[in-house]
Amino acid sequence: MKDTTLYVRRITISAIFLSISLVLKSTFSFYIPVFGQNGMSVGISGIFSIMPSLIFGPVYGAAVSGLSDFLGYLLKPVGTYIPLMTLVVAGGGFIRGALWSVLRNKDNKKMRMIVTIFSVLMLLAGICNIAFLAADGVNRDFYNHVQKENINTDNMHLISKMLIERTIGTKDPSGNLATYISWVTTAMIGCAALGILLLATDLFLSKKIFHDTSRGQIPQLLIAMIGSGLIVTTLNTIVLRETIFAAWKILPFAVIWIPRMIEEILGNTVKAYFVVILMGICRKQSTL
Repeated sequence: MKDTTLYVRRITISAIFLSISLVLKSTFSFYIPVFGQNGMSVGISGIFSIMPSLIFGPVYGAAVSGLSDFLGYLLKPVGTYIPLMTLVVAGGGFIRGALWSVLRNKDNKKMRMIVTIFSVLMLLAGICNIAFLAADGVNRDFYNHVQKENINTDNMHLISKMLIERTIGTKDPSGNLATYISWVTTAMIGCAALGILLLATDLFLSKKIFHDTSRGQIPQLLIAMIGSGLIVTTLNTIVLRETIFAAWKILPFAVIWIPRMIEEILGNTVKAYFVVILMGICRKQSTL
């Protein structure tokens, strides 16, 4: 009987979070055009659809995230409804809850150390790749200036050799090479910047809310929120690009993906501030 009451209470509270999210999505959200399409949604409704995954687990997170996307479209239709997008968003809610369940009890200092080492390694790798590619003369226009039969990779650095070998035999070598270059340079440096941003946000939130960097679970929360958000954004970009946004197919994937990734990172960083406050309130309710 006690377990039944607990589940009913959690479902009720999740429904309340969902209702608040839907109201905010219908009234306080807008879209930013990306290359002629409504590619980025901006709003604060996600703060409340995020909560069930963090306080009740991945199943509640998947249900609320999926319903928020589906019912949000019914209340405020924008463009064409794609069921696959709802599944992706629901999956994101599940991943967020799962990541949080795994990370929340990890030691804060170890988490910060891991993020720091990861950021430094990605930054060094990105800078080295830029230097190696430049030294070998490999850039986005490489195939426009060199005949394929005259390309000799023997004296090139490993990264240049790998990218050329993976793209030279494809249907669109120039486009594929540009995409790979973005991944091994811009994306790596972006990951390093993300790690630095995580550490800076962790420091700010810990001092601002907990007044002590040794307390709280800010690194774990940021990793769960931003990590799941990036997975959802990447999958959504692929779905939109391959279904209704035909204009996006002309451009390299990275050109579309990077602005949406930046918006997702910044948006989740801001949301984390409010989520921490709401979680602090929820922790005081032992009956949950």
